[in-house]
Order: sequence, then C-alpha cells, then structure tokens
Amino acid sequence: MSTQISVQEPIFAFTSGETFEEYCDAQSPQQANLLRRILAGMRIDPDTQCYLATYSTWLTCCLLVGDETPDTALIVPIVVRLAECCPRLDLRIVSDSNDLAALNELVDDDLDLEEELDEIDLPLLFFFDDEWNQQARWGPRPVAAEKRLDEWLTVHPEYGALLEDDENGDPAVLEQWIEQLIHQMRLWYHDDLTGATIGEIRTVLQQLDSD
Repeated sequence: MSTQISVQEPIFAFTSGETFEEYCDAQSPQQANLLRRILAGMRIDPDTQCYLATYSTWLTCCLLVGDETPDTALIVPIVVRLAECCPRLDLRIVSDSNDLAALNELVDDDLDLEEELDEIDLPLLFFFDDEWNQQARWGPRPVAAEKRLDEWLTVHPEYGALLEDDENGDPAVLEQWIEQLIHQMRLWYHDDLTGATIGEIRTVLQQLDSD
C-alpha cells in the first residue's frame, strides 16, 4: 500500500521551483536570451565572493518572480550568481504563474501569496533555514532604485495607465513600454544598482549568519 505525501510538504515549495536554466527554458526566446546575456556579464566583487565561499549557515532560498515584471530580468541573474558563489545556499526560481500554495504555507503570515498576489511587488527573495522557517525576505529591488523608478513613472504616466487598465490596453504597446523600462533599468544596474543589490543581500546574509 503506497503512502500519500501531502503536496503541502515544505520540500515541494522548493522542488516545484526551477533552476536558472529551467526558468529560461520556460520563457520566450527573447526573454531567455536577455536573462542569459545579463548572467554571462554578471560579476561579483572578490570580497563578496570570498565571503560567500566561506559562508557558514545552510539556507534554502526561493526567488518569487513576475514573468512580466521589468525587475525580473535584472534581479534574477544577480541572485543566481550570488547562489553560485555560495556552496551553502540552495536557490530555486518560482514564477507567479505557478501554483503558490506550498510556498504560501512557508512564508510569514503577513504575506498571502494566493489572495494578495496582484498587490505584491515582485520579485521577492525568501530565506529559509534547514527546518523551513522563513528567516528573512528581500525585494523587490534595492532601495536606491525606488527613487529612480518613481521618477521614470512620473515622466511616463502612459506605462502606469496601461498596467492599471490591462483588460482594455493594447498588449503590444504595453510590451514596448516594458522593453523601454528594462533598457533604462539595465543602465541603472550597470551604473550602481547591481552593487547596491549585492550589498543589500549580503547584509541580510550577514545578519542571518550572526544570528
């Protein structure tokens, strides 16, 4: 007689996620190429590499992303490269189009991934210990990015209007705006936001390691 395993078991929240290559394979060719190009050019500073290589705490991380969110293409490669540098950090990428029931069971009660997903700003990086307790959360972007994004949205109100009226808006026009925003964000991240993201995530890791 076989034993049924509940789909709510914590491990399913992790194994239902995807590796970077699996996530790319599920995207459009254009998005997949963009993600791979950004990852190929991603560099972590030597001091952070050394810190991650000797990190002493085992962590499991789930990066919840929105496939249509401009931040995704910039944040995913950074987090993937950080995980590659840290032998004690296991990472999976979870798309907001997936069934989030298992992950929702693990995250803190202040966040309901099923009922409030449309109101949640993605991506979000969740840190779990070896008993699947959430230890920290980071996202959706570095603090330094918020002011620049707000200024861009103020200058381009058409983008916000299309997002709010997604049922009647032209998907092709929205896609053009998303591409324009991604291009602008790539300039920001190339300038200093990649370093800011790495610094903020490293701060989270340092706090968890000291705890």
